[in-house]
Amino acid sequence: MEAAAAAAARQRARPRTPPAEEYDPWTAWLYKPRTISVLLVGACLLIWASGALDPEGAASHSSSTSIKRGVWAMIAVFLAYCTLQAPSTILIRPHPAFWRLVHGLAVVYLVALTFLLFQNRDDARRFMKHLSPDLGVELPERSYGADCRLYVPENPKNKFINIYTLFDEFVVAHVLGWWGKAVMIRNQALLWVLSIGFELMELTFRHMLPNFNECWWDSIILDILICNWFGIWAGMHTVRYFDGKTYEWVGLSRQPSIMGKVKRSLSQFTPAQWDKDQWQPFMGPLRFIQVLFLCVVFMMVELNTFFLKFCLWIPPRNPLVVYRLILWWLIAIPTIREYNSYLQDSKPVKKVGAFCWLSVAICIVELLICMKFGHGELTFFTSSYITLLFHALQN
Repeated sequence: MEAAAAAAARQRARPRTPPAEEYDPWTAWLYKPRTISVLLVGACLLIWASGALDPEGAASHSSSTSIKRGVWAMIAVFLAYCTLQAPSTILIRPHPAFWRLVHGLAVVYLVALTFLLFQNRDDARRFMKHLSPDLGVELPERSYGADCRLYVPENPKNKFINIYTLFDEFVVAHVLGWWGKAVMIRNQALLWVLSIGFELMELTFRHMLPNFNECWWDSIILDILICNWFGIWAGMHTVRYFDGKTYEWVGLSRQPSIMGKVKRSLSQFTPAQWDKDQWQPFMGPLRFIQVLFLCVVFMMVELNTFFLKFCLWIPPRNPLVVYRLILWWLIAIPTIREYNSYLQDSKPVKKVGAFCWLSVAICIVELLICMKFGHGELTFFTSSYITLLFHALQN
């Protein structure tokens, strides 16, 4: 059984791009290499955008504009290279090139974070204005636990104002976030460990960030029992749906009707096959540590969201927050697949996949930025309940 599981894990770890003869005639052109064509088209675009054939026209741009255009062009060239030449991951839907592009975006994000890490706090905050002009302004502190009354009789408009103000777009984002985690991790027990673990992290660091200072009913009822539960419940139903499907794909040209062709085109954005992840945290001490490491990284990524917003003065509704979360979600999808394949592979010498490496590297650099820029602004003393627990253990 172990040998069969290891063989299955190795099979999942290999890129599953089908051979050329298995492509549908209507879509085979999408999988043919176009490296030379893209190179020529890209060179033409660079000539046009850089003004290489019109130096006088290019000189009319200010130095600031030229620098910005050069940086964006540099990123575009790198992403084009990654889309064409970066190693493929184990995912093939909707197209292997899409995940090579995500790989390139992850590298760009890691490099940008590394640059930011070497700046001082004030320069880093000024640099963020280049990404969004609204940034660079100190954020007002907001505490969700200032008034924990469920019923406010003196409020003339709404006597349940403390509950009503909590139901905003972030509740939807909260539910969608846990749905996404459930679809990726596919283990209900592990999801509840993450759910309760993050609420404990909020309790631990609430002396640092006012945003973590929540009422008890907000943390337990609204977060854990409503948002987290509904997101996990919906996500596990999605997992069971895909787990019960029969994956026998028919090409677009063989669909008998227009509606069939439309459904087949849309199904390209669903998994080609569904892997049954076996985390098995109690299989042994090493496996327990490996699964625990996954949970720690997950919670660290979520904590970094709040600490980065605080240290770099990024409002919660700024688009950069959404872009980061979307990028992390795209990175996490192949990362979880690679990490699970790594755990189930019994080869004596093995290495984690590229997305796993990038995920841990990005998480570490984000944490270093929070530590560096938070120095002097975050209160680094031990939370009260940890102090009480430490004294209890000593006695």
